[in-house]
Amino acid sequence: MGIINRQIATPVKPGHSQGYESPIVMLVSILVICVLAVPASAINFNTPESTVAEVMADPEYYDGTITIGTIAIVGTLTNISCDVCISKGEQSIAVGTRDRSMFEGFEEGDTVKMIGIFYYKRVGGSVFDPECVIHWPIANSKTVSVPELMENPQAYNGRKITVIGNLTDVRESGMGYRMNVEDGGWHLDIKFYGRTLLEAGTVVKATGIFIGGTMHADAVAKRETLPFGIAIPGFSGLLAAGMLAFAFVVVASRTTSKR
Repeated sequence: MGIINRQIATPVKPGHSQGYESPIVMLVSILVICVLAVPASAINFNTPESTVAEVMADPEYYDGTITIGTIAIVGTLTNISCDVCISKGEQSIAVGTRDRSMFEGFEEGDTVKMIGIFYYKRVGGSVFDPECVIHWPIANSKTVSVPELMENPQAYNGRKITVIGNLTDVRESGMGYRMNVEDGGWHLDIKFYGRTLLEAGTVVKATGIFIGGTMHADAVAKRETLPFGIAIPGFSGLLAAGMLAFAFVVVASRTTSKR
């Protein structure tokens, strides 16, 4: 005879749900899921700035392994060709360079803002592990065509820029969106952490900080158009003025011919 397996249902006490011992456990589980859903690549460019002197004066406080985690340090790039440091005067902090591509387009002596984690070491020297490097202070955004940007990405690395192009793809990614903007056969990858109703096929204007081939956008919106529906691209100011002038001449000539 076969063995019959019987499962006896365990009564669930009032106020408890099976699988959770208390509402607190359920709440903690939800919080963990929310934290894991946050995209790891989201960079907080508004992290308050600390100076090299402040970090060196109290390294244990800024130690990311114990206390406050991600910080931003403002200083000068030195030894950029080998052992990169962020410095101010005679004080310096060694910078981790496992990803040297983030320093492309930067030069010795550039003032920068680094966002990352500082690791304090009593022996062997402390080190700052950067998520990104930004030219500091951030200058007003410059409008760049997607082809120009992708052909020479080093020139715009760590800078705030504006691009205009056709939105070919938009999809949710973690707590934000991943987008693709195309212009002249070139494509730009965009990470946007706001909310949007934009759909593929829309001509958009995106502004953000360009890092390592990807734009971290703080604004993505539909590109403004003329009243009759023509988009205004890079040199469109002159184009629009010329078209309006041409229309004015045509109307004026017809008016004159009727007299």
